[in-house]
Amino acid sequence: MKIEKELPKYKLQPLRIPSGWEISYNSLTELDPALLNKDEHDKWLNFTEDLLQIKNSKKNILLDVGWYPEADPEGVYGLDVVEDFNWENPVTSFETNQKGELIEKVEFLLWQLS
Repeated sequence: MKIEKELPKYKLQPLRIPSGWEISYNSLTELDPALLNKDEHDKWLNFTEDLLQIKNSKKNILLDVGWYPEADPEGVYGLDVVEDFNWENPVTSFETNQKGELIEKVEFLLWQLS
């Protein structure tokens, strides 16, 4: 029996990730919230709290990205960097509703923390 999988509806966002980092999960797409209409519900469903998690096991650091509140056109990207799974006291936090700012921050932090 052959199981057929469909490709995701939207392409994943390209990222420059330095060596030493490992993707735990990635559903961060190329969809730009600034270009979506509020009534495009099927597209807003791609904006969840679990968009991207990248870890550096040697340094015990996680970079986590989500959209808060989920699927809400008025929401924002939330980014947290946590060390030793200390979610209550992140090393750094960042919020934006701008896709370009998020990508720039993710790539900068990955480089800086490498």
